[in-house]
Amino acid sequence: MVAMNAGERKQRILVTGAASGIGASLCDRLRSQGNTVVPLDLKPVAGGQACDLADSAAIDAAIASIGGGLDGIAHVAGIPGTAPADKVAAVNIAAPRRLTAGLLDRLETGASIVIVSSITAHRCTWPQEELNDILTGDDDAIVARLASLAGPDAYAASKKLANEWGAALSAQLLPRGVRVNVVSPGPVETPILKDFEQSMGHDRIQAAADIAGRHGTADEVAALVAFLLSRDASWVNGVNIACDGGFSNARNAVAKPCAPATDQERATCN
Repeated sequence: MVAMNAGERKQRILVTGAASGIGASLCDRLRSQGNTVVPLDLKPVAGGQACDLADSAAIDAAIASIGGGLDGIAHVAGIPGTAPADKVAAVNIAAPRRLTAGLLDRLETGASIVIVSSITAHRCTWPQEELNDILTGDDDAIVARLASLAGPDAYAASKKLANEWGAALSAQLLPRGVRVNVVSPGPVETPILKDFEQSMGHDRIQAAADIAGRHGTADEVAALVAFLLSRDASWVNGVNIACDGGFSNARNAVAKPCAPATDQERATCN
């Protein structure tokens, strides 16, 4: 971990899901760089407060207590498809939207928002028009729309909506100088990996490790999130980065050799 340069202003960053897994690793990394972390989690966490992100009143109370002068928000908290679908929707998409809306006026110019999504979002195949329509509704409507889905489907839909929301928010906040990016991890060795194996199937989760060589670690994902939050990523905005050891690319790649270029193609390229 690289220490902050002398004279560089330290950042104040809110991290949800801060008590364990990627969130805890991110808090450690940010602090080691000299930043101030505002941790938020369902469980009590040192230096922060407990907040049930499935409860809108609890989110509003957290917003009231956080204060201003934020340089970043990392939406790391998330729950797997083993939880009830309405709770999956509330925590994975409704809560980040509500929290962000309540804190927008406290973000400094040059601030960064990072949304931790999942490569599982690709399993949601809703048409773009439907995704757009859902996101124009309020948080209660989003939760109601996903509540009827099976757990794994609700999880994939919540992450697909998070991706779409992140892209729209990036465009919306561009004039304000606030960046928004998405990180989509593959399976990661965290306490909830077993829940993903239960909801999605062991073989599906193991396939990622078989192709990439192993599962990711919380700190590997946290390193990418920390970079996107930092001023070193000041020209990175509106992107969704897979952090899965190359699994998604290998899964989607066409397994055939490229044909040699023709003379005409070579001439076109020259």
